[in-house]
Amino acid sequence: MAQKKQKTRTTKSKASTPKPKEPAGWVTWLANWPEWWSASGSGRMKQAFMILAGVGLIWMIWAGQQTGINGDDRMQNEYEQALISWYSTGGADTTALNLPKTKMHYYGGFFEVISGATNRMLGYDNPDQDGYHAVRHFWNALFGWTAILFAALIVGALAGWEGAIIGFLVLFLSPRFLGHGVMNPKDIPFATGYIMSLYYILAWCKSMPKPNWKLLAGLALGLGMALGVRSGGLILIAIFGLFAVLHFLSSRSASPVKGLFGQYLKWGLVPVLAGLLITLAFWPYALQSPIKNISASLSELSNYGVNIRLLFNGDMVFAQSLPLDYLPRWVLVTVPLFVLTGWLAGLVLLPGMFRRFGTIPMLLLGFAFLFPFVYVMYKGSTLYDGWRHMLFPYTAGAVLASLGIIHLYRQFGSIRWMKPAVLGVVGLMALDPLSFIVRNPALSYVYFSPLQGGIQGALGEYETDYWGISVKQGIEWLEAEGIISEGMEEEVTIASNFGYQLDKYLTRFGDKVKPVYVRYRQRHDADWDYGLFQSRFIDGSYIRQGSWPPGPTIHTIDANSTPLLAIVKSPGSAAFEGITAQKQNRFAEAIPFLEEAIQLDPTDEVALTSLAFCLINTGQADQAKIALDKTFAIDPENLTAANYLGLYHMNRNELEPAIQAFERAAELQENNFFAYYYLATLELQRNNLNIALDYAKKAVATNPRFKGAYELAASIFDRMGDTGNANAYRNAASQVK
Repeated sequence: MAQKKQKTRTTKSKASTPKPKEPAGWVTWLANWPEWWSASGSGRMKQAFMILAGVGLIWMIWAGQQTGINGDDRMQNEYEQALISWYSTGGADTTALNLPKTKMHYYGGFFEVISGATNRMLGYDNPDQDGYHAVRHFWNALFGWTAILFAALIVGALAGWEGAIIGFLVLFLSPRFLGHGVMNPKDIPFATGYIMSLYYILAWCKSMPKPNWKLLAGLALGLGMALGVRSGGLILIAIFGLFAVLHFLSSRSASPVKGLFGQYLKWGLVPVLAGLLITLAFWPYALQSPIKNISASLSELSNYGVNIRLLFNGDMVFAQSLPLDYLPRWVLVTVPLFVLTGWLAGLVLLPGMFRRFGTIPMLLLGFAFLFPFVYVMYKGSTLYDGWRHMLFPYTAGAVLASLGIIHLYRQFGSIRWMKPAVLGVVGLMALDPLSFIVRNPALSYVYFSPLQGGIQGALGEYETDYWGISVKQGIEWLEAEGIISEGMEEEVTIASNFGYQLDKYLTRFGDKVKPVYVRYRQRHDADWDYGLFQSRFIDGSYIRQGSWPPGPTIHTIDANSTPLLAIVKSPGSAAFEGITAQKQNRFAEAIPFLEEAIQLDPTDEVALTSLAFCLINTGQADQAKIALDKTFAIDPENLTAANYLGLYHMNRNELEPAIQAFERAAELQENNFFAYYYLATLELQRNNLNIALDYAKKAVATNPRFKGAYELAASIFDRMGDTGNANAYRNAASQVK
């Protein structure tokens, strides 16, 4: 009887409750939202996640201490020092407000202030001290781990603690992200602020119209961190505004509440304004004039003028004229296969993803992931160093990949073998990046997936250690071999094409170990005993030919048995003496030195091209051609040799072959002023005045300090009877020093 009465009361209660009015159309679709942390899972899953996160933190801090200084640390350290000086002098030292060479004042100082203040408290006043970069890498690892944590928390909020574990592993086992996570002070802190903001935007939407102060503080910190690293963090305010409006529209239609708009406006402005205050607290340049200077930063960084040569898909391309597939191809060959699987599963099962995880979370994550990639591709933005500038949207992409994997095995969970099969396949895919991370803890950012054949398949096709962090391991090897040591008596000169790292790591060895910066193609411009050379900026054909590492290499720093850094022992000073004589136009004196250098190292393409030039200038054309042919056998796309081949044909009055040679040289490098100048000269000889003028103008445009190009253009205008332009170019030539 008691049970029956209870049942009756329950029925009456339900009947007395008015049924809420169902929103219609798109509002119903938009309002579909899972309970925040509703699928919380068991306590054991939560404990497992916490243990996993703790182990991940320990690993990243340890790996960060093994990882070398990166190529941008020089600029970061300069800015860090200037920022700390600005704060410590109460703004009297204004260096941090204008750094015209590096333009670092256009970046926020959130990371640098924290790292610099820690260094100052520990007594590390300058980057030459051993512990300075160790502190920076500690903070870098902490920021990187925090990004992984918040990505995992988003997955957990939508799929429970089991999902949080998968979310953590997906981003942690992305070696590119993990590797940058311990040593990239530019892109990683921005990515951390980005994914942290996305987490709190989702939580904010779910908690409206009464968010708690912890949530508001978290969102303010995320926004402040992102904008306090890079002005591009403004995108998060736009994303927040967009999805706040969408959520307001769905909430108002589903359940009208008086004053709801005011609540959304108030609780939206609070974290945004607080975030801006956090930004200004860490960015002195923006603090001077927030609207004007943040706008100037956004404009400057959107049109960043770096135009370096990059190795991409086997060819050398320029950063400001990249092929359209640069970003997608880089991502395709460097993210783990399980990430691609998650994306594919999510795309195929997209309607079910929306139903399971909610419309607003899926829209927010999809927009945060795809929009930045689409935008920079549409704008043709300057990119380099793979896709490191796009690590921030990858955090959202990793969340989507995690959700795709989770949805795949839950969707078919009724099939007995499906869930273990999905997890088994994904687990097998994870073994490759896991193995790479374990084998290369200090170099995991050079990872390539099996789609590219691993890093072995990427050698000569893509940049590998483009930041030169393997210089650290190179120095450690030299020390282990007894080649350099603290307190040594004899002088040793070490050369490298990554000079900043070399200089910092050699400081502790004293004056007897001298660092020298040289470009690889000008490596004989200095006299050195050992060289640490990375393959950065080297033609892919040269690497694929097997010419790098070069002949005198005595050891390599490898990742999965693939060379990243060549440690070269100099065979002697003959090449240095020969090239020094060549630069002084002592061509006849240079030839014996260069011939000796080639005898010692027949694969020395630098000595061979210099020998060819000297032979051309001493009237030994046939011998010059032999030297050039040997160069091309070693280095098929050697730009200097291509230019000299044109000179060879010019000296033999072979106009057509000379033009073909210089055209080929111009194809190898689009800013080859040398080739344009001689093409103009040759076309002038053939009386093709308009073509000659176009080439002369290209020579001026690609090298405005090349006086001869102005004079050649003036002479062409004279031939065309255009005295005004001829005089203008002569006046310009007179201004060139």
